[in-house]
Amino acid sequence: MGNKINEYFCHLKLSMNKSWIISFVFLLVMACGKDDPCKDIPNIDLDLDYKSLVDQIHSVEDTAALSAFFEENPVVRDYFFLAADYPSKAEMLTEVFNLIKNPFVDTLYQQTKQIINEAQLEQDLEMAFKRIKSYYPEYKVPKVQTVYSAFGNDVFFSDSLVVISLDYYLGTEASYRPNVYDYLLVRLTPEHLVPHIVQFTSLKFNDTFDNGERTILEEMVYYGKALEFTKTMLPCLPDSLIMGYDSETLASSIRSEGFLWSYFVDNALLYNKDPLNLTKYIDERPGVPEIDPICPGRIGQWVGWRIVQKYQEEKDLDFTELMKLTDANDILLQSRYRPKNN
Repeated sequence: MGNKINEYFCHLKLSMNKSWIISFVFLLVMACGKDDPCKDIPNIDLDLDYKSLVDQIHSVEDTAALSAFFEENPVVRDYFFLAADYPSKAEMLTEVFNLIKNPFVDTLYQQTKQIINEAQLEQDLEMAFKRIKSYYPEYKVPKVQTVYSAFGNDVFFSDSLVVISLDYYLGTEASYRPNVYDYLLVRLTPEHLVPHIVQFTSLKFNDTFDNGERTILEEMVYYGKALEFTKTMLPCLPDSLIMGYDSETLASSIRSEGFLWSYFVDNALLYNKDPLNLTKYIDERPGVPEIDPICPGRIGQWVGWRIVQKYQEEKDLDFTELMKLTDANDILLQSRYRPKNN
């Protein structure tokens, strides 16, 4: 099986420029044959409580003003400027004030203002939250705040408050980027920001059976439901942005889907509970060389998404009921998921 996979991926790599375009066009044609979900705007009265704190942070004139700002915004102080790391409040205020006034950090501020369209971000988040409320009327939409923090942290998320450090999501146009691995950095762009927030939100609705030791299949289906939630709430976005793969990587995954599935089945991985294997096939990694040198990381999440999509095709279940399902094996069996080798 390994030789067949390697041969296939090698052929795929040579023909990538053509194959990914063909796959993309095929998906586009299929999508155009359906009702356009982008035109289906929920008739829900929602005035998102959105507040940008970016200019307030930049305009503080002294440590007293910074202290007053932090008193009003303790999450920004503690989570993004890491107040607990300092031996005293006075030292924290001095260090953070100097940080904000640092010319390099000022460049981050200027580029945050240039690159991030906050009016569009607010509109996109409001539309996503409207769609969530159309499925879950009882859902209480959190307040949203935005900051820049010189890469203190990326997103604070709770039921009542979401705070986003926009400088994390400036993309390749920025002079400075967060100090993270390249395979993570490619997803820290303005285009990936809203999908990240929506996928975080899915955790609230994604029921799962957790007995302390989850199988690879259970993890696949769990993440598959999270990705399907994100796609449902952001139907206009391409799957590549939902998954966090570039177009070529997504196209190669589609073309090699049968081989990927055979790998998991033939190696008896679906019901494996080994944490090392969960890390290999589900978690964040630059790739999965155990399958093939060009196999992307998190490939188990993508396969799980395909299983969930196939289940929905077979059962046409109400979306909220789908999110309540916890029996991953039953979802697999009833999905009739049997991808073919291309």
